Amino acid sequence: MYRFLADLVMVVHGALLVFFLIGGFLAWRWRRVIWAHLFVGVWNLSIVILDFGCPVTALEKEFRRRGGEQPYDGGFIQHYVDGTIYPAGYTWVAEKVGFALLVISYVGFFVLRHRRRAQVRA
Repeated sequence: MYRFLADLVMVVHGALLVFFLIGGFLAWRWRRVIWAHLFVGVWNLSIVILDFGCPVTALEKEFRRRGGEQPYDGGFIQHYVDGTIYPAGYTWVAEKVGFALLVISYVGFFVLRHRRRAQVRA
């Protein structure tokens, strides 16, 4: 059961990471998504700036321990993404790209929102 829970947490964690990258763009179509994305964005920014371990990673590792597995060293990104999605050792670049996508998506969100309001007024 614990191994299943660990795998479930891993999948959810990956989905949150993907949502961090594209959620702001999804909000262009579905406006209410912006609130969930804002939470995920602030969460990720806090983890990167304050440099603390992600509790979701800790939960996955705990489930792996209880399931009799040896938990991996480092964080989720270092274990699953670094060297797989982008070259090993370039997490700092991926973080900058991720946060740039967040800013671009938010600028687009507010531009589209402003245009829609202007159309409604006209």
